[in-house]
Amino acid sequence: MGGLAEDIVLSMSQEGRSPRTKTLWIRQEYLEQILAGRKDIEVRVAYENVMRLQAGDILLLNGQHPYTIVRITAYPDFEALLRNEDASRIAPDWSADELLPALRQLYPPEKEALGALAIEIRPLSAS
Repeated sequence: MGGLAEDIVLSMSQEGRSPRTKTLWIRQEYLEQILAGRKDIEVRVAYENVMRLQAGDILLLNGQHPYTIVRITAYPDFEALLRNEDASRIAPDWSADELLPALRQLYPPEKEALGALAIEIRPLSAS
C-alpha cells in the first residue's frame, strides 16, 4: 500500500455499476452504538471480500439494518489508521490508546498485516 492512507474510494460515483449489498456482522454492543448514531466508522482488516466494497454500496448490518458506505480508506496497519481517523467515531467510549490493543486482540498480527480499513457509513435513509 502506498503512503499513509490510500483512498480506495474518493466519491459516491459508481460509474457503470449498481451498488452492491453485503451483510456485515457486528458485535451487538458496537451495533447499538451505530444505531444510536454514536459510531460511524467500522474498522476491518483488508480481506479480499471487503476490499471489493466501494462507496455507495449498501451494508446490511447483522442482516437487517441498511447503511450506505460513504468512504473506505486503507492503511498499512492499525497504528496508521488511528493516527488519521477520529477514534471517537470508531469506539465512542475509548481513546485511541485504548483502541489499539483492543483491535489487536480482535485481529492477530497476520491479519493486521493485510492492512486496516476505515469504513465510514451512514443510515441508508439519510442518503
